[in-house]
Amino acid sequence: MSALAKALVALAAMAAVAELAAAKTHTIQWSLNGNYGDWSASNTVNVGDTVVFTYGPPHTVDELTQAEYTACTFDHTVSRDSSGSTSITFDEPGTRYFACAAGSHCDQGQKVAITVSDVASPAPNKGNLAAGVAAKLALGLGVGGALLAAF
Repeated sequence: MSALAKALVALAAMAAVAELAAAKTHTIQWSLNGNYGDWSASNTVNVGDTVVFTYGPPHTVDELTQAEYTACTFDHTVSRDSSGSTSITFDEPGTRYFACAAGSHCDQGQKVAITVSDVASPAPNKGNLAAGVAAKLALGLGVGGALLAAF
């Protein structure tokens, strides 16, 4: 096998492992006609991932407490955005609650509970997340180097 082919195989292996370390971006098309009841069940969100809500007027993305989410009340929202593109990056595990405050949209189902997990560490912080990414990248380099040496 030529040196170029060996290098390409090694780079492909490193890129594949590095991809495992990359945070994911999930997109929710936020509308009154959406079905968000099972979104968390069908989408795995981990610490470091970002969820982007895309929508038009009159919609909002309000972060709520669990009680407000259940009751569809917006008296003490954690945050509110109506920009049309709301990005939320999750830095710790747990469940966070989002709903649309326009009209009766929340009562009609325009709300989602997003459960964020981090199976690598029960008490993650930004240092643990960075260490995990660094470890996966080092693994990718090691795999690439081993493949290159094998050829």
